Amino acid sequence: MGDVINTAEFLKIKQEVQALLKNGISIFEQIVDLDLLVYLEQDPSFVKQAIAVLNGEYLKLERFETVIAVVGTMKAGKSTMINAIVGREVLPNRNAPMTAIPTLIKHSKGRKQPHLTFSEKASQPVQQLVQDLRKQFKKKQYAQMLESLKLDKDLYLTIERIQQGTKVIKQALGEQQIFDFLIFLNDLVRIAPHFDLSFPFEKYQDIDQLPIIDVEFVHLKDIPEQYGQLVLLDTPGPNEAGQIHLRPMLQDQLKKASVVLAVMDYTQLKSEADAQVRKDIQSIAHTAKDRIYALVNKFDNCDRNGMNESEVKTFVEGLTEGVITQENIYPVAAKWAYLANRAKYESFKNGTLADTEDKSWVDNFYQEAGLRRKEHRTADRIAEAIDDLWEGSLFRQPLKEVIAESYEKAAYVALDSAIDKLDSYLEQFRQCYFSALQPSSVDTLGDELSSLRKEFLSLHGKMKKMLLQNIYMFGNERLKVIKKMEQTYTQIFEKQNSLLNIVEQKQELNDLELSIKLLEYSLPKLRKKMLNII
Repeated sequence: MGDVINTAEFLKIKQEVQALLKNGISIFEQIVDLDLLVYLEQDPSFVKQAIAVLNGEYLKLERFETVIAVVGTMKAGKSTMINAIVGREVLPNRNAPMTAIPTLIKHSKGRKQPHLTFSEKASQPVQQLVQDLRKQFKKKQYAQMLESLKLDKDLYLTIERIQQGTKVIKQALGEQQIFDFLIFLNDLVRIAPHFDLSFPFEKYQDIDQLPIIDVEFVHLKDIPEQYGQLVLLDTPGPNEAGQIHLRPMLQDQLKKASVVLAVMDYTQLKSEADAQVRKDIQSIAHTAKDRIYALVNKFDNCDRNGMNESEVKTFVEGLTEGVITQENIYPVAAKWAYLANRAKYESFKNGTLADTEDKSWVDNFYQEAGLRRKEHRTADRIAEAIDDLWEGSLFRQPLKEVIAESYEKAAYVALDSAIDKLDSYLEQFRQCYFSALQPSSVDTLGDELSSLRKEFLSLHGKMKKMLLQNIYMFGNERLKVIKKMEQTYTQIFEKQNSLLNIVEQKQELNDLELSIKLLEYSLPKLRKKMLNII
């Protein structure tokens, strides 16, 4: 019965939060209509971003989705980390950058074989790029470029597919088809600039435009299905192939995520690329609060001269200036976790591991597990090696405290994230608005208008005096006074109009401020309701 009440309460709160999100979106649309940020000399992109993020939160609440953004540099092992979390290889590990656009990986209970979907609408910009590339390939001016790209055999395979009229697929089933799709997208990013074209990154800002992989996360399969969904968001690293356009995309996706999981390289903690990630994380600290975690990968490289687990936690907390606290920092070995999970799954399914010639990961497992000699690869020793690698990976704790808990509390996290983001954007606007707009602007204009009227009356008196004395005297001076009177009258007219506009605008702003205050009043009450039903 408790679960039924819980569900009903969550649905009720969801409706209330979505109503507030709609009000928030309406407020920011009014800000655009009033040209407020232009008037305040503030960057108008802030409001556009707020509208996009709040719309995204509204959509996530439709399915009670908790989106965990996985961020990190190309070398940090981001793909390996995601594969370790899922428990199988859903993303290819490749030396070349592999995240052209953000990719969603959703836990779907019971789905053993991964399935990728790329909607009709989402695929159109990429399909257009493929058609444009095919046309460029036929032009004589690019013949030499085509010839030079033959040196990159993998990349040239994609060029040949484009020449043969390939179309962007909208469905992919199984690991190999998914790998082919993701590699194809990344190859397009690399090929396009050589032919004076560019990948349409701007078309992939919204979460419903991204490719999504549905698969059961091995570590969550025994947890009862929850009233909420868990989705990983694989984001482009800031240093992937030197693609400077990827960093704004990373920053944008960070702002839209419910939870942030930063993957750091134990061997490169002070690198410039890692510093960029840390800076981006700090910029969203006010919206993500305690939902930012760090997985410090490659901890298997730790030797007696390196930092131990406790020292790593202290060091990373300092690096992030306290944004990621020690209890949210986990040194891990993602490679060991992935290999242990993969070997365990394959052994359970097939009773044994495949030959190393068929599966390269099997050879990696044997190397890492110390089973280089075939005669040592007995069932018992393989089982023991799986347990040793798993325990050595230190992955159990973050899986339980970050992934499993996020799944079990997905509905709550989705609601909490939406409230946080709305609260944060309202506060940011309030700060820039009320610090820039002086409440005395009406009084200031009134004083200026009063001063101009006095000046006009003084000039009028002077002219009257001249006329009474002698109509033929003061010719030039009289003309100067008339001209000055005309100028002053024009100024009075302009100031009066400005005053009327400000009074009218102030009424609109008062209405806007009232709407903001009502929202700000409602948010804490909703938080309290949520805490009461957990």
